[in-house]
Amino acid sequence: DKCDKIKAAIVFFIMLTFTVVVCTWHTHINEESHIYGPVGLACVTDCPGNTETRDFFHGHNHFEHGEKIKLIMNLDPNAEAEHDAHTTVEIVGEESGRVKAVVEMGPVNHEGRVVLDESIKVDFDDPEEHHVINVNSSDPNVELSFTLAAEVQTPLANYSVVVAAVIMIIVYAFILVEVIHRTLVAIFGSMLALLFLFIMSGGYTESIKQIMLSMEWSTLGLLFGMMLLVGELSHTGIFEWCAVRLLMASRGSFNLLMVLLGVLTAVASAFLDNVTTMLLVAPVTIDMCSILGVDPRPYLIGEVLLSNVGGTATLIGDPPNIIIGTSYDEIDFVGFIVNILPAIFILILPVTVVLVLWIYRYYFSSSKMRVLDTEELKRTYPIYDEPRLMIAGTVTAFVILIFFLHSVHHKDTAWIALFGAFITISFTNPHDVQDALRNHVEWDTLLFFAGLFVLVEACAHMGLLEAIGGALASYIETQPEESQLAIAITLVIWVSAIVSAFLDNIPYTATMIPVVQILADKLDTLDLSTLAWALSFGACLGGNGTLLGASANIVTAGISKNKGFDISFLNFFYPGMMVMIVSVAIANLYMLVRYVWA
Repeated sequence: DKCDKIKAAIVFFIMLTFTVVVCTWHTHINEESHIYGPVGLACVTDCPGNTETRDFFHGHNHFEHGEKIKLIMNLDPNAEAEHDAHTTVEIVGEESGRVKAVVEMGPVNHEGRVVLDESIKVDFDDPEEHHVINVNSSDPNVELSFTLAAEVQTPLANYSVVVAAVIMIIVYAFILVEVIHRTLVAIFGSMLALLFLFIMSGGYTESIKQIMLSMEWSTLGLLFGMMLLVGELSHTGIFEWCAVRLLMASRGSFNLLMVLLGVLTAVASAFLDNVTTMLLVAPVTIDMCSILGVDPRPYLIGEVLLSNVGGTATLIGDPPNIIIGTSYDEIDFVGFIVNILPAIFILILPVTVVLVLWIYRYYFSSSKMRVLDTEELKRTYPIYDEPRLMIAGTVTAFVILIFFLHSVHHKDTAWIALFGAFITISFTNPHDVQDALRNHVEWDTLLFFAGLFVLVEACAHMGLLEAIGGALASYIETQPEESQLAIAITLVIWVSAIVSAFLDNIPYTATMIPVVQILADKLDTLDLSTLAWALSFGACLGGNGTLLGASANIVTAGISKNKGFDISFLNFFYPGMMVMIVSVAIANLYMLVRYVWA
């Protein structure tokens, strides 16, 4: 009626205004020191003497022989500093003035705060002497602002990498056997990791605020907002309507239906992010399979595998690519289009589609699709709430448009999704928000993500990811110069893929960023951009390896479970690992041909 049309027009105007504001309003992330508190400046000349009297470090300054010291530095952004500017942290004997240990921390980021941590063990030549910390800047023209914390760790910290590895193995074992829900496993696993961090730190524990900062709130916010949007759309009949049109296009072939769904998902994931794509595509798939009376899990697994493949193609398609693109000045949106996209859509995507059809060949060929009365289906599954569709559809269309324009505005997609969700609810369900939160949001999935983020971050603090990256860098440096690039590409791709299959690829990618930078700086034979493409291929495609490898996998499993179709770790493992191995092998060969042998 007229009132509904007026509401839709108001929503359209609000979202149009919001889109213009997002794309034209130049903002930046506030990286002031309000979270950690300012400590001082890294000096540009030698800084002998007691650092406390120079007022740029306050903390523990009585380190003794054999103690393991953890240094945590928050290095503020500085647009004037050289791209490789870093700080040099020195442990100096207070009486002798001799430097006992040196750690380089950096490089500085021109736009955002960098959090760095390093654990060192120093065998002092005079155990009775007190030691202090000096901090210097590598750039003689610029003072680098930082905060620094130093803590003495217990002897258990010497085995922190082993402890972290054992905790991860235990968590995966419990998820594999499914004794309890995987959300509880992730939460208890994160608590166990935090307990060991507490013990290693000598009884000092992180504040709840700091633990909350370990979570990827951008991912959680995006999920929360899109769940609300998709939930509102699901009450209009649009997903059933789309399912009927897809069935008509498949012309009675299960194989063609899988190809249509898979290619649609892969292409959408390249320009949206793969989590958003699966939140939109999975409900359509489940409704379509309900009409056919078949199990939707093979379709859902095939779609999410192709979603991870498609998301690798562009800078905005997968979170690891966003991290890579924002960390290196040499990498931009066009670089992904030129270097990654051809391999994905010309080589890897067609092979993955064929592989999925082969893996589920018995499922797709065991029965024929029953003859459907398309006219009857259209009457049975109409759009039954057009006013709600006008509002929710308008908002969703603008949200997707703003996602597409990410390279223009560079705003966090979580803000866009949250704004769209609450605008939608304000017009469609203004007096019963509790109903939307209860029925649309998959709280178990969000809690699983939260627990997993804290778990992986805690293991990273114990040095697990750093140990993996360090071993990789050490091995490459020992190889002959003429083969270093080929070995580096192969190792970065495969190690990234294997680690990302079992650990979340977001913290792994963040850990590998400085490792790749150091490799490119140290070895003239290695090009930074080439290593970045290898990291992108490995981290993104490796997410297909297991159910926990990528955010889209977990989201899809959550949607499927809520509809009564449980996708277990083992259900996903065989097709996921097969696709991962084949796709990573193709990516490896592509990179060797293009960047080494050519």
